[in-house]
Parts: sequence; C-alpha cells; structure tokens
Amino acid sequence: MSEVTGPHLYEFGELPVPTVAITLYDVRRHVLIENGKVRRDAPVHAGRFRIGQPGRRVVVDAVPDTNQGKLLLLYLGEPLLRDVGRSLGAADAIALRDTAWDVDDALLEASAKRLVEASESGGRPNALLAEQLAYTLALHLTDRYSAPRSTPAEQTAPLEGPVRERIAEFVRSDPGAPITLAAMAQVAGMSPSNFIRSFKRSTGMTPHRFVVEQRIAAARRLLETSDLPIVEIALGVGFSSQSHFGVAFRQVTGESPARYRRLQRGRE
Repeated sequence: MSEVTGPHLYEFGELPVPTVAITLYDVRRHVLIENGKVRRDAPVHAGRFRIGQPGRRVVVDAVPDTNQGKLLLLYLGEPLLRDVGRSLGAADAIALRDTAWDVDDALLEASAKRLVEASESGGRPNALLAEQLAYTLALHLTDRYSAPRSTPAEQTAPLEGPVRERIAEFVRSDPGAPITLAAMAQVAGMSPSNFIRSFKRSTGMTPHRFVVEQRIAAARRLLETSDLPIVEIALGVGFSSQSHFGVAFRQVTGESPARYRRLQRGRE
C-alpha cells in the first residue's frame, strides 16, 4: 500500500509478477513510463486500475488532486495464478491482459477500500479474510481480464452434501481457533480457488462469512447459558476484539451482544 505525498516520481523498478494497481484518489496528471518509454499521459480517476506485466521497468510521474489518499498494489504470484488456472481447467498459470487505467471495476475498488480499512483498524489481521480476498480477486481478474485461452473455462461443481458437512464440523469443532482458507480447502480435498467457487455456489456465501456466522452461533450459546464477560466470549470464539465482535454480532442478529443476553434472560 502506498500513501499519497503530493506530486511525486515513483520508481517501481522491474515488476517481478503481474501487478494490479488500484488508485483510491483522483490523479490530475499521470505519466506511466514503461521500459523508458511513455505509455500513457492522462488523468486517472479514483477507482480505476491497471495490470502491470512482469519484466517491465515502471516509473510513474503523478500529480494528484489531493494530498491524502491510497494506492493499493496487488502482486499476483505464479503459484496463485497457477492454482486459479487449474480451477479453470488450464494447465499453466493464467496470463492477464495488459490494462492501463482505462477501466472501472466496482469489485476491485470495493475490495481495495476494504483492505485499506482492515489495515487501519488496529486489530490483528484476519488470515482467512486476507486469503479469501486474494483468491477472490485473482478469480475475478482471471474471469474478466485474462489473456485469450485456447480452451474454455470449466464449470465449477457445487460441494456435495458430505463435504459440506465435513467443512461445517471442522469449523464448529473449535470456532475460536485460527481458520485458514487453505485448511478448509484441504478438508474438502480441493485447491483454495476451486473451493471458494464451489463453496459459494453450494451455500450462497463465502467461506469467511460462513466462519463468522458459526462463531456468532457459538457466541449466542455462551451468551444464553453462561455469565462469562462479553470480551471473553468475543476472544474465545475467534474475534480479534470486543468491538469487532459487536459489529459482526449486530450484522447477524440485529442486536448488540449485551441486549441479546438480556432478551434471552427475560430482562427486557
């Protein structure tokens, strides 16, 4: 993540892997230089993105319209693109089209804002959410911006009932434990990218949302049956803080944890 510091010359050097840059602020003048030649000289609006190609030396001369803003850089390594490629029926890593700031993409913009918010929240990083976002963005980029492939993408099959039950039991057995996308995919016997697609198709929700709802279900049982302080319940079921738990609990139940406990005990 890069902070805006006013007009500046940014030297990114040679890109090691396909690199997605998403700007969250308007740039009055943006000069993109690749391998010593000017590629583009024009404004860039907030929410637009580019896909830089590996092996190119990149320099950017930027004059922003603000002195405060964020530029998010996503480095898509070959293992991730190879895994995504396998989920689409390709033998090799997926190649992305060369795109330079001329396209709006609502999902990329919203995801970039969410990553910025998560980085500024002060809580410990959520490994599952970070993994899920990485694979979701890689899948989205390859769906919409991949270079032409010789074979069409394969349709992802939904998870079978027994596999869904194994995943649910894995999460419910210890909702407070750190749960990663890779671990959930391993339980299902799938690659992470295939697992995300199949899980969403089968359940209508993302793996991260499912884990959050299972943690809230465990918290509800503790609120109903124990006198544990709410902060202990929050940390015990896997939330990074009481405030994070409170936000998630309201989203699922419509009540704060404290009011939910009072309602369940007939105190309101």
